[in-house]
Amino acid sequence: MERIDEKWGPGIPRARTSPSIPAREFFLIPLAVLVFAFALHWVYAELISPPFAYLGYRYREPTVEPVILSLVLATAAALALPRRMERASSVVLWILYVVTVAPAILMTTYTTYRTDGEGLILGTVIALVFIGISLGVRGKIRPLQFAVSPTSIWIVLIMISLVTYTLLAVTQGLSFTFIDLLDVYDVREEYATNLEGVGILSYLVFIQANVVNPMMVARGLFLRNHLWTAWGLVGQLILYTTTGFKAMLFAIPAWLLIAFILRARKRNADGLTLVWGAGALIIGSAVIDHLTNSILLTSLFSRRFLATPGVFTQVYVQFFSENPQVHLGHSVLRAFVDYPYERTPPYVIGEWMAGLPTMAANANMFADGFANFGWLGLVGAGVVLLIYLRILDGVSDGLPIGVVGIIMTMPTVALSNTSVLTAMLSHGLVAALVLLAIMPRDFTREKKAKELPNYAARGRPRPR
Repeated sequence: MERIDEKWGPGIPRARTSPSIPAREFFLIPLAVLVFAFALHWVYAELISPPFAYLGYRYREPTVEPVILSLVLATAAALALPRRMERASSVVLWILYVVTVAPAILMTTYTTYRTDGEGLILGTVIALVFIGISLGVRGKIRPLQFAVSPTSIWIVLIMISLVTYTLLAVTQGLSFTFIDLLDVYDVREEYATNLEGVGILSYLVFIQANVVNPMMVARGLFLRNHLWTAWGLVGQLILYTTTGFKAMLFAIPAWLLIAFILRARKRNADGLTLVWGAGALIIGSAVIDHLTNSILLTSLFSRRFLATPGVFTQVYVQFFSENPQVHLGHSVLRAFVDYPYERTPPYVIGEWMAGLPTMAANANMFADGFANFGWLGLVGAGVVLLIYLRILDGVSDGLPIGVVGIIMTMPTVALSNTSVLTAMLSHGLVAALVLLAIMPRDFTREKKAKELPNYAARGRPRPR
């Protein structure tokens, strides 16, 4: 019999508010944002911009007043966030704040693409949109679950896995040899070439990597079933070595970190932990790189996951303020819109900012919204996300927050380098909704009920 790990908690509360603690609002949050802002500024100015300026990571010395105002905006956005990560939307919003919102606001003052005034306007709009989303997800959750046989669910997930790995084996050949992070580009190019004619495989791979494998890991951790955990972790490593996507490798420590935070605190995990953790990641990566005479970790973590969304937001807004917006002409509205460019926006921006036709400067959800419809598009992206999060809270109601957090980690991170629509269709946001909606809610109670007679037979009090 599988043993339930009760540290994960019985499920997400439907309506719960945390008491206000003035020390947190007036000291801890501003301090955490200040430390994160200082670390991000320092690593960008000293370690990222000098070697990567040719790719568009350019730096200018900021002035005091805009820096202070950007800190106020970033702090205001953090204050609007739910204090505790108790429901699915709170986990998504805290992750999104760290990897997209805070960098986009804070970096307006020291990139070369916008003036101080223009940068502050951009930061203000992003902060206001994010505050609106954070306030909009509050309130009572309306459950949206569907009764599906647990056996049917596992059969479907196993079939998805079999089809995904079989197609990979036929088209690419599965690789079981770990590849160096510096060698992934050759593997990725080979994968992209072999993918031609099997377009569905790209969708299946990301659904497997961002939804199915983390579900296996979450279920294994929740039930302390090492077989399920190993299945998810080994499957993820095979996807990394076969496709060369580094995000699939980095997903593993991200899952474990989220699991540790949400499990150790019994549903009382303060989202501010993620902000402190991001600051520690920046500084720790820099220290290790200094000791090893390298720039690898700083490039992989600080540049790729934190600085890039901040820089690219400025770049997209600058370019599409001066050039025609795309109005989804490269996407769902291609049949109705005259698309003004020969290539998709990431390649247009990559060539504009770095002079490299092969560079794909993928935008985050806010940058993509502006590229499509300007300021209205940026706000619209926030509205779409708000609607999604309201639905997400409904379909995940009753599930342990640790399980939900693991499943939602990578689809949320995808919003830092792609649009909301693309993340929904190609990176697992919609697939996660479906999975969370049909996952059984009663198996925990059933297993506990089966264990109750054992307590009675031994003359021990029934657990409450």
